[in-house]
Amino acid sequence: MKRRTFLMTGLSALSLQALANSEKKKIAFIGDSITFSGGYIDYLSEKPEISSKFELINFGKNSETVSGLSEAIHDPRRPLLFDRLNSILAEGPFDICFLYYGINDGIYSPFDPKRFKAYKKGIAKAVKIIAKTGAKVILLTPTSFMETGMKPNGGLALDSYSYKKPYFKYDSEVISKYAAFISNYKSSQVFKTIDTYHPVLGNSSISFGKDRIHPLPAGHKVIAETILKEIDWSGL
Repeated sequence: MKRRTFLMTGLSALSLQALANSEKKKIAFIGDSITFSGGYIDYLSEKPEISSKFELINFGKNSETVSGLSEAIHDPRRPLLFDRLNSILAEGPFDICFLYYGINDGIYSPFDPKRFKAYKKGIAKAVKIIAKTGAKVILLTPTSFMETGMKPNGGLALDSYSYKKPYFKYDSEVISKYAAFISNYKSSQVFKTIDTYHPVLGNSSISFGKDRIHPLPAGHKVIAETILKEIDWSGL
């Protein structure tokens, strides 16, 4: 009898937890490896004003782009968001979707107008698809790339560069432009844009280690604190 009571109590607790989760608004974080690592999402989830009202779901994927581009040496090719976006959205409905791309989309080479156009086209396509579901779309700029201390390596063919051999001015000449595009994005389908590029750049000494692409935990904290500051969570 005691065992049955214990099991019933446990099931009741699980049912209450499931009910509580079902009443929370669902937030999808869609992005590349920076999102997949989840540091900034974990930091956000620790805030009572967020955890009490929202269920945060991580849909990050390593190496992914919205542009469909990939380095010549990348085997297999970089994954493309649109190969899985519909399946992500099928797990909703989501009240809010964060979209966080760009660091991979420049393919770590010097600025190229065709590649930039592919990125802009991919962002617009993703925004349109997500907005049709009724979710609020929040765009995050790509974070900065740590180019400090790199040796000059300009003048090579575009396909000579990759994540293993990035262009030495990939941040100042490429990612800065991608970030500016997101910051200035104008669309009735976008609820808000948030600049994570400059806060991370301004804290680059603590945000990066030997890895010039993926922020350290301190960098993820900078990203999360920027998101916290830019959004009125009580009003969502």
